[in-house]
Amino acid sequence: MRRVPRILLCALLALSAVPPVAAAVVAPLASSRALLAGLRSSGRAEATLQLSRLDPLSGRTNVVRGLLILELPRLARLELEDGQRLTLREDGGDWLQPAMRQLVRAGSQSAAGALVWWGALLDPQATGVRERKVGTRQYVLTQPGAGEALAQRIELGADGLPRRLTVEASPGERVEYRLTRWRFVRSRGPADFVLKPPAGFEVVELP
Repeated sequence: MRRVPRILLCALLALSAVPPVAAAVVAPLASSRALLAGLRSSGRAEATLQLSRLDPLSGRTNVVRGLLILELPRLARLELEDGQRLTLREDGGDWLQPAMRQLVRAGSQSAAGALVWWGALLDPQATGVRERKVGTRQYVLTQPGAGEALAQRIELGADGLPRRLTVEASPGERVEYRLTRWRFVRSRGPADFVLKPPAGFEVVELP
């Protein structure tokens, strides 16, 4: 694969850094109750997104803005201001990169780790994830047996909706999602989470 923009590659790796574990049914997450309630009543959640990545080598924080879209069951989409699009589904996901004229298609194996984290927000049973309250409207999600070196931290707003998600990809490497202006609208269905390559774009298939 040709080189891709570093900030998005690191964001994707951060979301998929933890390997999948055997399914375990636990109590529904307190951190996702308001989001799930809104999704059940409307079908689709959208939020303004600011994605920040701390580079442990340079100490600099890179920032990209865009839109986060969520639907049940376990569907996620990122639309970034530079035209890039990322989607996540049970069977994998897509990554459209206009600057590279490239569409990366990830299969279920490549997307499995990312589904654990995003799926935790969209799964009433929170399969394979444990939640621990660490402050007022603040929670840490971990996988059994993985420890907290690789974890996701969720901070809720006064409305109970996620305001900030922080993923620790590795010691010193952190990706943060700030979410504002949540709104709930009618669902568009799974087809909206499958990207098609424009004419002339290279398609890269991952397992």
